[in-house]
Amino acid sequence: MTIERINPGKRLSEAVAFGNLVFLAGHVSERADASVYEQTKDCLAAIDADLAAAGSDKSKLLTVQIWLTDITTWGEMNRAWDEWVDPTNLPARATVEAKLATPDYKVEIGGIAAR
Repeated sequence: MTIERINPGKRLSEAVAFGNLVFLAGHVSERADASVYEQTKDCLAAIDADLAAAGSDKSKLLTVQIWLTDITTWGEMNRAWDEWVDPTNLPARATVEAKLATPDYKVEIGGIAAR
């Protein structure tokens, strides 16, 4: 089977497709001044683009991990999530509070999808 690396960078690929699976790296927003809601929307838009490049879409998400720097922003993140997610094809999801790579990142989202 072929391994397809999507949007490879210096240290990682934004997604890796192998067989019928797409593995998503943690996606973050580059807008440090943006709210958790806005950063979440940025992450989800990047996920949409990477899934499309892999021949998939959000309706095929199997599992998602969300990291928040402040768990009290859960509602803000969920507002963006609820506007985006396909309610008839909900993935398994875990959300935790974590210290991210830089204080500019308020949310990070990764996961696995089918193709």
